[in-house]
Amino acid sequence: MLQCLTGATGATGLAWLSGCGAGLGPRVITLSEAELVALVGRNFPLTRRVLDVLEVALSAPLLRLLPERNRLSVALTLRTRERILGSTGRGQLNFDSALRYEPQDASLRLTQVRVQQVGFEMDAAPAAAGGAAPAPALAPAPGSQQRLGNALAERVLEDLVLYRLSAERQASLRQLGLQPGAVTITARGVEVTLARIGV
Repeated sequence: MLQCLTGATGATGLAWLSGCGAGLGPRVITLSEAELVALVGRNFPLTRRVLDVLEVALSAPLLRLLPERNRLSVALTLRTRERILGSTGRGQLNFDSALRYEPQDASLRLTQVRVQQVGFEMDAAPAAAGGAAPAPALAPAPGSQQRLGNALAERVLEDLVLYRLSAERQASLRQLGLQPGAVTITARGVEVTLARIGV
């Protein structure tokens, strides 16, 4: 049962928090699934270098809540470019993750990222000068897809910041003696429990 912040979400919920009485029960900020989709979407497209010679672009996140496991599932479009030869590839990355609040910088982050599926195929090489037919696409080397998925999980997705509280909102919480704590994924969205500072 939500108390004090019932019906209040995201930035609206934090603004409305200033009117909450100190004697009420558990305080919870709820981010709806639509708000979470918007927060996740702000991080993409995202381009990173992994496995030394590979540039990877992640885009078009599709998100699904997994309340029974306290996790969320995300599917991403994957584009790759080999930096030496210039060959490119495309595919999809599916992962699930829990969420945590990091008090050091007041951020909501992905945590315990687990890649569920990664698949990509190399594009055909462009046609040579003179109208020659393009070279056929090369199949990824055995194990390369799993290595790519593991590298993305460890170096790109783990601890990825989805949202950071503004200094003003942090100050409002401190005035009330509260700080964000446990993060729970429910059928309603993501619930961040506000705890007493020092408790």
